[in-house]
Amino acid sequence: MSEDERFVYSGQAGVGRTLPSCQVSEHPEQDLYTAVETRDSGIDDLAAIEKLLVAYTKAVEGSPACR
Repeated sequence: MSEDERFVYSGQAGVGRTLPSCQVSEHPEQDLYTAVETRDSGIDDLAAIEKLLVAYTKAVEGSPACR
């Protein structure tokens, strides 16, 4: 788990919570989460999953999905 408790991840997958300012117009009362997962059983790279998850979550926060 990240220090700010926004991200939980392992070497194969992770989940991130977007910032509170990120709201989906259809459900403004709900938090928006992101998820990443590798489908290759030979992958176990904690640092890579963390980097991908954080970058993907920030990209979602800056996208039209988050308004």
